[in-house]
Amino acid sequence: MPDLQGNTVIVIDPGHGGENLGAQVDGYTEKEMTMIVAKAMKKELENYDNVVVYLTRESDQELSLEERAQFAKDRNADFLFCLHFNSSVNHNLYGSEVWVSAFGEYYSKGRSFAEINMRRFEDMGLFSRGIKTRLNSRGDNYYGILRASTDLEIPAALIEHCHLDQSRDKVFYQQSEEQLVTFGREDGKAAAEYFGLKSPKTGEDFSGHVNQSFPIKEINRPDQTEAEICQIELLSVDPYGREADVKIKASDSDGYIQYYCYRFDQGEYSELYPWPRENWDSSLPEHEFTVALPEEETADLQVCVYNGYDLKTESNTITIFIPLQEEETEEITSETETLSRIPLDLSMSASEIRAEKGSLILLILLILCVSLILTGSLYFVIRLLQKRKRRNKGHKEW
Repeated sequence: MPDLQGNTVIVIDPGHGGENLGAQVDGYTEKEMTMIVAKAMKKELENYDNVVVYLTRESDQELSLEERAQFAKDRNADFLFCLHFNSSVNHNLYGSEVWVSAFGEYYSKGRSFAEINMRRFEDMGLFSRGIKTRLNSRGDNYYGILRASTDLEIPAALIEHCHLDQSRDKVFYQQSEEQLVTFGREDGKAAAEYFGLKSPKTGEDFSGHVNQSFPIKEINRPDQTEAEICQIELLSVDPYGREADVKIKASDSDGYIQYYCYRFDQGEYSELYPWPRENWDSSLPEHEFTVALPEEETADLQVCVYNGYDLKTESNTITIFIPLQEEETEEITSETETLSRIPLDLSMSASEIRAEKGSLILLILLILCVSLILTGSLYFVIRLLQKRKRRNKGHKEW
């Protein structure tokens, strides 16, 4: 609720701080990045009328999660926005996500804001990992900032802007500090849109905005099951055995498909590719892709899909019979035509045939060399005999 002066009160929490560094990648430290984003978000929001904005920390300070939530409570905050950047164990996940409380109106309010925030991230070109809840072993909110905020009756959202450790996301923060400022501006505009704020200074007017509403349920549990369907079929193989077209059918009744990857012959899976979808929380039932084939006679292909909660489902395995490469075909044809003119033992292997062919060529060259030497020698002898004959004839006449 607005304060006594009718202002909306927003508290922004730059994640981590002090000895709590957060993620560290390529010389970037999360606690420093969240501070840049938080200050930019605060600056953006202060362009609007009837809003008061606070930061839980103004410097490199370490605070407990409970202290951060209590800070917001002490200022009668209408919303607490906790800012973070992400990383994953295998460094293969990428995209933005927003975590919200799983309970009652705090889920509904958090989800309404996150829908706006996620749309802005997608407009920036980021992949959407969705809006999610997570529970701990006691059935409470997993993330401490959401747990503490819900206990103090403050709507909250934990914003993971992108993954620091994945190449697809590095382009969104490693070009310049201005990229982090842009994250903050977009977060600020999302909050302004959620609260229907107006800014005479920038010309932004969200006063007519109506938030997407969600039914209030006691608890909104996360998806805990894998996708039910993941099947593949081979569509075609190109004539030279370089590529194959494959169709995947995949669906998850409790959510959506997020990524897919593939592997050959039970080897390592490829990088994760984004599954096509119309919106972050709905995915298309089929996807076709082209895969480069290994240089083998056959290959067993398998696909794996990830749902919105990164639970994996592996597909059936299909065996692909790979035609010979074009260059390989031409080489074998040429060799076959040459060898067909040479009478060789049919029981020989290809390598033995090639060796025999080489030996025959050397023998022919040797014979030619010997013939030339003999021919030259014979010519020299004949010339010598002719000279002696003429010399003898002259002596007789004298």
